[in-house]
Amino acid sequence: MVKQINMEQFIKQKGLVPSVSQCIKDAEGSAELIKERIPRLRSRIAKRQSEMSLEFFEAVVYHLKRLQHLEAEKNQ
Repeated sequence: MVKQINMEQFIKQKGLVPSVSQCIKDAEGSAELIKERIPRLRSRIAKRQSEMSLEFFEAVVYHLKRLQHLEAEKNQ
């Protein structure tokens, strides 16, 4: 267990794991790209797949923002 905690700290220190705020930015960017692409898609299947991806990224953003808020409350 001690080695695992040290490895986690090492990974975070080296920047190998993006922060929660960086993950939120990435997910928001992906959602925006998908939103822009949907009107140009021609097939119904491609549109549905893109809509499902959009729903996923919007859910990721929502949950990460909640996590960020809970962490901020915990640290206060």
